[in-house]
Amino acid sequence: MVDTIVALSTPFGLSAIAKIRLSGPATKLIIQNHLSKKNPVSHHAFLSDYKSTSGKIIDRVIALFFDGEHSYTGEDSLEIDCHGNPLIIQSILEDLQGGECRLAEGGEFTKRAYLNHKMDLCQAEAVLDLIHADNENALEISQKQLQGVLSEKIFHLSNRLLFLLAEIEAHIDFVDEDLDFDGGISEKLDEILREIDEIIGNHKFRKTLLNGIPIAIIGPPNGGKSSLFNALLQTERALVSHTPGTTRDFIRERIILDGLPIHIIDTAGLRTTDDPVEQLGIHRTIENIAIADLCLLVIDQNNPQPIGTEIISQLQKKQCILVLNKNDLPQTPLQFPPELSHFPRVSISAKRGTGMDLLRTTISEKIQKNALFPQDTAIVINERHREIFQNVRTLLGSARESLVGEQSYELCASDLKFAMEALAYITGKHSSEAILEKIFSQFCIGK
Repeated sequence: MVDTIVALSTPFGLSAIAKIRLSGPATKLIIQNHLSKKNPVSHHAFLSDYKSTSGKIIDRVIALFFDGEHSYTGEDSLEIDCHGNPLIIQSILEDLQGGECRLAEGGEFTKRAYLNHKMDLCQAEAVLDLIHADNENALEISQKQLQGVLSEKIFHLSNRLLFLLAEIEAHIDFVDEDLDFDGGISEKLDEILREIDEIIGNHKFRKTLLNGIPIAIIGPPNGGKSSLFNALLQTERALVSHTPGTTRDFIRERIILDGLPIHIIDTAGLRTTDDPVEQLGIHRTIENIAIADLCLLVIDQNNPQPIGTEIISQLQKKQCILVLNKNDLPQTPLQFPPELSHFPRVSISAKRGTGMDLLRTTISEKIQKNALFPQDTAIVINERHREIFQNVRTLLGSARESLVGEQSYELCASDLKFAMEALAYITGKHSSEAILEKIFSQFCIGK
């Protein structure tokens, strides 16, 4: 990599400080040409004027040099903290690009860190996840992967497969020597397969980490669904009216509840109607029930309405909380369908806010109890990892069948070799330029 790259690493716009980052072989020359230090010390910040190529002082900056051995990218690198005026930022960037640097591509700093063996490929992907994490759980899992938890898992799986392969190949090479062949290889393969199945199963949590746990607020019209929606958001997001059928379509919003990302969906009231627009809204409500991990069935305690056998049938397959709303009004004795009697019930007044703390606690407990979100899960793989692990699982399943059926130890050994090669694609030990381009194109410029 002969180019020296430069990019703004903080958002462009007015700010107190902006950080310009560069990396590459011309770093020390740039410091000598534009800053006051001729022999910068790694990891020591210094105050300096930034002089343009023409000798004009653009700004007084703080600069921090990193030598290649101890830098993020594995190359000599420099961070320039200037005042966050867009004119100053643009002037420095244009000056550097006009001489010793070119503008970095998206993710190119992290790509260089990977190519210079500062991190493996799944750690590089974790950098992207870390940047976009919008809740504590996603942040923690991204940090663990950046620290190498998935990489370490791949290493141990590969080592275990290597020992099994050595044992099988010894049996192949010395078949006439009457060696004591370990008949427990198939059991060891079973153990590895269970671990891989668990890792593949954790992939479902990635969508939850990125998008939040979908929770649908459903029920008959005028039960207070939109009022509950607003109460959970703690803002007047949805229109509230005494007129039935006000909500014609669903509304989605995200909140964080006890550190959990929640995707709340306010839906149209469920009732029989001839209004084609309202019918479409009700159809979408039914669709949202299907995709929701948890449903909040809102029932007006003052004037309960029938729910409908179709909805009851759907809710039997879901996690649900019965939200008994309007407890500030005179209440009518409620008779619940027996199919819903096992769901927890919380009495609230969405309008006055009473019972909302208990409802939030119940929602959180329901999520935790029913494993709708990963708990103490160190490894949550992305789609690229899932495809590779699925391929590894197929190869190991084939290897086990060959072993148990005594079809061919050579076929078993071949499957194990291919499985180990496939695992190496996760960490980037084997990779193609197309894979790298696909991964790093998702990064912002400057990272």
